[in-house]
Amino acid sequence: MTSVADTRLLLTLQFPPSEGVRDRVQAFIRKEMSRNIILPSIVLTEFVKVAGSRIGIEATVRTINLLKERGMNVKPIDEELAMQAGKLLLKHKDVPFADALIASFALSKIAEYVLSDDLHFEKLGTKSKWF
Repeated sequence: MTSVADTRLLLTLQFPPSEGVRDRVQAFIRKEMSRNIILPSIVLTEFVKVAGSRIGIEATVRTINLLKERGMNVKPIDEELAMQAGKLLLKHKDVPFADALIASFALSKIAEYVLSDDLHFEKLGTKSKWF
């Protein structure tokens, strides 16, 4: 069962609001890694933008590299995924561009569900899972 990571997952891991949340998200990611986590290239873009401004680009790149070493697989947005996301955005004009691209991994059957608590994914018709 492959999953696809939303940026929210990486941000919660990097900037947990409490020690309890940190421990829970770390355990959740370890469990999901055993099933394979896809890290869409758009998530890297969002993560670098947010985390880079808070901890610097070098620390952000180290975090990404560590996640890759532990088994997250970075996948580019290809033509099929871009078309799927575009179709979603025609129907759901209020959904962020990146969320449509992330959801396209699940809707194209590349992943079974999205790792997020963002309600946009339910609106887009994808399954989601959160810690």
